[in-house]
Amino acid sequence: MTRSEAPDGVPGPRPARSSSARWPGAVRRPGSPEFEQSAKDWLLDLAPARWRHEEVFHRNPLELACMLRLYLDAEVLAMQAGLKALRTALIGVPRRRDDAETIEAYVREQAWARAVREQVRLIEDALHVACGSTARKRVAWRIVGG
Repeated sequence: MTRSEAPDGVPGPRPARSSSARWPGAVRRPGSPEFEQSAKDWLLDLAPARWRHEEVFHRNPLELACMLRLYLDAEVLAMQAGLKALRTALIGVPRRRDDAETIEAYVREQAWARAVREQVRLIEDALHVACGSTARKRVAWRIVGG
């Protein structure tokens, strides 16, 4: 999936919280023999390339999902900050042709990060269930306005 694409897939299992996120089509359903491997592959495709070299993520896809969700939280915040800074900088100055397109790019990137973050959350929840009682409980981070 590229950043310009909307999240794809078929409707997935609904987590306890209300979510409109769709199950990623590249990830097998929980309970299938290929679930954990397909989840790990999908998560690594979204993560920064250097994360592929972290052996801990290959051994523990739940930690990969958690870290990726936090990474996407930061990306949402970064797009909010960038958009706010750009709009502030444009106050009182003549508009250029690229200003509207730049604003739209920030809005698209923020929407992409939010949508994918929710897909990652679905995978993280499913991995937590798949790992059973041996997995640590996580504090649910929520980004204000995110």
